[in-house]
Amino acid sequence: ISASGHKFGESVCGTGWVVWRQRQDLSDTVAISVSYLGGKADSYTLNFSRPASGIFVQYYKFHRLGRRGYQALCDNRMSNAKYLRDSLKAFKHSDGRPKFTMLDAGDTNCLPVVTAQLNPDLKLPYDDIDLQHQMLQHHWYVSGYKMSFHDPTDEATKALFTDAPKDRTMFRVVVKANVTRPMMDNLVTALHSCVAGMDSLGPGFKSMHEPKKQKTAHKGHAC
Repeated sequence: ISASGHKFGESVCGTGWVVWRQRQDLSDTVAISVSYLGGKADSYTLNFSRPASGIFVQYYKFHRLGRRGYQALCDNRMSNAKYLRDSLKAFKHSDGRPKFTMLDAGDTNCLPVVTAQLNPDLKLPYDDIDLQHQMLQHHWYVSGYKMSFHDPTDEATKALFTDAPKDRTMFRVVVKANVTRPMMDNLVTALHSCVAGMDSLGPGFKSMHEPKKQKTAHKGHAC
């Protein structure tokens, strides 16, 4: 089991967790027995020497917050994630069809991470990475991703998933503990504003930004 300590454990960047259910599942290539201070000890780090600040912060937070404290933080994150997810589901195109397609596991079966994409059936002249760049104007960074990868063996761009073509895109929002409901309202308002702005340009948006996309090829968009 692995998780991000700096996203969900309230520790500093670079801190992560990994938990093995049983000792035999821990590979000997990871748990290395070393001679240390006159005895034998197992080293569980990948490079042996790593900064310890994240571990100390995590240890303090475990004691400071406890189970009830972390439960309250998790409940708040999940509630805000549900609020954003419901707002995206309620977002409609001009013809009444959903503007977004949800890709995550829903309100109770996943982390507080909202994952979606602009509805492919709408055949919009912009994509989720265009949305990412427009959201920057509102001081929000909504991570957009291409659902493809560049294969260095044959220099070809290939689909990352078996059930989606290589030209699809998606975005995600990681809901952290410092996000409040007014902040979520601001994020939803910014999404509406950006989508309305791109819709108002129609095909003109694509004609303005397509040359920039072509220059970056598989490396990403630079709109």
